[in-house]
Amino acid sequence: MLLNRQSSEHQQEDILRKILDELCETRKLQEKSFAQILEELESNTTILGKVESNTTLLQQIAEDLAPEPELPTGITFQENTMLPTVGGNTLIYTGTLSPVGSAFTTETFSVTSNDPAVLPTVDSTGLIVTVPLPAGWVESTTVPLAIQYSTSAPASLAATITPSSPPATTPTGITFVQSQ
Repeated sequence: MLLNRQSSEHQQEDILRKILDELCETRKLQEKSFAQILEELESNTTILGKVESNTTLLQQIAEDLAPEPELPTGITFQENTMLPTVGGNTLIYTGTLSPVGSAFTTETFSVTSNDPAVLPTVDSTGLIVTVPLPAGWVESTTVPLAIQYSTSAPASLAATITPSSPPATTPTGITFVQSQ
């Protein structure tokens, strides 16, 4: 019986040794896998850094290759509202730049009126001029309303907007000629 007991203990010892060897092998594989994962992570981080750097360079190249906007050499204004030049109305003008495709860059815009009662404004694009005529305002018969428009450099432009049409001539008499 002693022999059976020793044999059984020896078998158990062999089984335990095999389990321990397998555990050691598994641990080695885990350590190796973990090391490989760390190595791949470091490699991917390096690649990601290069991709980000290349993306930044490509964006800079695209900006450098983009054409500079052509500066305008002229501007014309068209009235949108087509209202009469009488007090209480608001006249709105839209500017068109020339040449076609040109654009303002860093200019500032200003508008002034030759009549201190009329205070025109220009929007931030420099293309829309609004002329509010105060209630009760009457245009001078000797000096028609004129709005002076100007821009700063780099595209220094100037224009005059004259909203009023020439005053209508009122007939003062009539002459008849008999033909026969």
